[in-house]
Amino acid sequence: MVTPHKISLLILIYEYSNYGKSAKLSGRKKWNPRVSRNFARSVLEWIQGSDMEYDEFITKIRDIHPELETAFKECLRETTTSSLSSMDEFFSSLNKLLDSSNGEAPVHRQSIIGMFLRRMVLTYDKLSFSQTMRLYSSLQKYTTSDAPSLEESTATTMGQGGDGSTVDSLEDGISEVDMDVSMETDGTQMTRRELEGTGFGNPHESHINLPSEKTYTHRQAEHFITQQANFLQNDESKALPPDVLQKQINELALKNPDLAETYYLSYLNCLRIKEFCGAVHNLHCYFDHMMPQVKGDSNSNNNDQEQVRQNFRYAALNLAGLHCRLGHKEEAMLVLKEAIRVAHQANDNVCLQHALGWLYRLEQKQGLDVSDILDHSIAKSAELHLPYLTCLDMQNHTKNQALHGVEPSSVFYFLARTDAVNCQHNQPQLVSTSLAQQSALWFMYGHRIMSSLSDQLLLNMFSTRSPNNSVAVDSESFCLAVCNQARQQADRGQFSIATDILKFAKTRFPPMTSHAKIWQHCEHEIAFQRALFHMDWASAQEAINNLAAIDDVALDLRRAVLQVCKGERTQALEKLRLLITKCKEKKDGFTPEIHARSLLVVSQIHILSEETIKSISNLQEAWSICHHHHLTYLAAMATAHLAQTQILMSMPNHALVLLNSILPTILTSGSLYDRWCVQFLLARCQCHIACDGNQEPTQRKTLLLSAVQLLNQVSEGFKTLGVEYKIKDIAYLQAHIYNELGYTAERNKSALLFRDLDQQYSIFQIPPFQILWPVI
Repeated sequence: MVTPHKISLLILIYEYSNYGKSAKLSGRKKWNPRVSRNFARSVLEWIQGSDMEYDEFITKIRDIHPELETAFKECLRETTTSSLSSMDEFFSSLNKLLDSSNGEAPVHRQSIIGMFLRRMVLTYDKLSFSQTMRLYSSLQKYTTSDAPSLEESTATTMGQGGDGSTVDSLEDGISEVDMDVSMETDGTQMTRRELEGTGFGNPHESHINLPSEKTYTHRQAEHFITQQANFLQNDESKALPPDVLQKQINELALKNPDLAETYYLSYLNCLRIKEFCGAVHNLHCYFDHMMPQVKGDSNSNNNDQEQVRQNFRYAALNLAGLHCRLGHKEEAMLVLKEAIRVAHQANDNVCLQHALGWLYRLEQKQGLDVSDILDHSIAKSAELHLPYLTCLDMQNHTKNQALHGVEPSSVFYFLARTDAVNCQHNQPQLVSTSLAQQSALWFMYGHRIMSSLSDQLLLNMFSTRSPNNSVAVDSESFCLAVCNQARQQADRGQFSIATDILKFAKTRFPPMTSHAKIWQHCEHEIAFQRALFHMDWASAQEAINNLAAIDDVALDLRRAVLQVCKGERTQALEKLRLLITKCKEKKDGFTPEIHARSLLVVSQIHILSEETIKSISNLQEAWSICHHHHLTYLAAMATAHLAQTQILMSMPNHALVLLNSILPTILTSGSLYDRWCVQFLLARCQCHIACDGNQEPTQRKTLLLSAVQLLNQVSEGFKTLGVEYKIKDIAYLQAHIYNELGYTAERNKSALLFRDLDQQYSIFQIPPFQILWPVI
């Protein structure tokens, strides 16, 4: 069907092909490769897609090249401001683009653009005069600034039916407009109402003027569904908003009732906003429409019955996946068992492998050992030549190994095997997932620089300069990498940079997308951390409430930390004991890292309660967990807490040995706050050793001056983070050191600073020297 948008697209192709021959352009003979590539991609999308508004079309042409936009507007203006004959001449000139008599034709006849040109020319030649007049009038309205919506203009060119009846009549050689006696030429000017075919008594007039009406052929509808489904599964930010997409789906279902894929797209759309009832309804509708019609032939009936059984299998499998995504564990397990039973009866190994993947996820959520399931699934998927499932199971197995304390070398070796399989079968989505998993592993093991490097490699896959930019990659991995960079900037004290990174994530993943919860979690996590630094308990509680809406696993740990900061130690201890119990039961999400951090907070509660001896057992257990699971950085932090207890127990020499052993790890991989806390402990050790009475006067003075210099650096670091209550501890310690050294002026200055900060941060709220919180 010829529409105003299609004519505009023809004019664009014509001007692009005649580039350099037209006086309207700058005279260059050939487009550069980047413009040609962008034009080819855009034209393919426009040919396959539905019609768009004129302003949107102009904007996209401008993005290709401004000179092409100028030439297009000039040619379109000449066509619409002249007479009807100008449009006839334009369609006649299109044949020249396909003419190869004088050499190579500008457009190959067998190409996609060539076939599009031939189809449009043939369709235009079949139009009657009245239809041509309507088309020309619609083109004029389409290009004017005060034009009605595209759907109204398109409906006008479609004739009175407004539902594609003109196309059907053209194919049958009959036109509704040919039957209209009012179109007879009588020498008078035709009215707009007559041209648009909306005469009195037209029963479809109100339907034509619906602003939501969209023109889709069957092929365009299939392309639209495929494109949006691909976006929803791989890069949700490029998909239409949920409400707009659902509106388009409803229109497609109305005009193409036999197109079952519309219901599956609606199912994916409901799934991303977790609309359970709509998702189940559309899933049932999809498989109902996929059911074959019963025929009289026995062979056909046998084939139909097999198709019905297959539909039942995959319907149950999809329903199990839906329940699993929404957290309905019992319902998901029941439906999954039904899918496995039916797949066993039909000997459908592919369905069984998919079911095995969902079984792994469900049993993992229950805290069961899934190593045997993963081993069997990897072997069977490789035997059935299912590379996607093979790599997915291998990545799941890598995660399972890391959480069960397998050596990091074995974990990364297994992940490298996954990358090899992904490259062999060209699976960029799983390559990006593998890089995200690699970053998470490095971060868990305590090597933040390597984690950042993996994030950079992942972000490079999404770069506009990357040759793989057109290949589908996993948008969830991209969002995770961006948020990891924001979190690392916050750990360095660069909160403004972290905010800018999160703003980028917000624009890329709007709040209605399913991946928005990733940057929301990161944003609230950073807000909680800053609130603790500034002793803003109200903001910290607000951040916790926001995290609760995202279903944060470590929520109880953060609540306990906040209660410790506020002095509510008994309530915090109860929460932590429940949290440690869940970690020991190995429930889903309660990782060894959370277990170790919980034990560190418990040890701090014992120190605040002046039960330093009790804290040692918790610290040793935390260190043992970290050592077993190879959590290098967290083990170093547990060692720092042990050094703190030794200082409190007047064992500075032993504490100094521990601090020197972990100092390289903390300085290379630690956050800015952790670095200054450990160096503050180091300065305290030097002060205790200098004042124990076993040092020579010269050596004692050297140690004290070294401690003062280190404390000055730590003070500047805490100022950068805004942790002023720690500066109070530093001023207190510096005043004592200057008093020992006899530096009266410096002592008084430090004492004055301590007094000012003590009025702001009471000693009853913040006991000096006794706690290294926050530990999150």
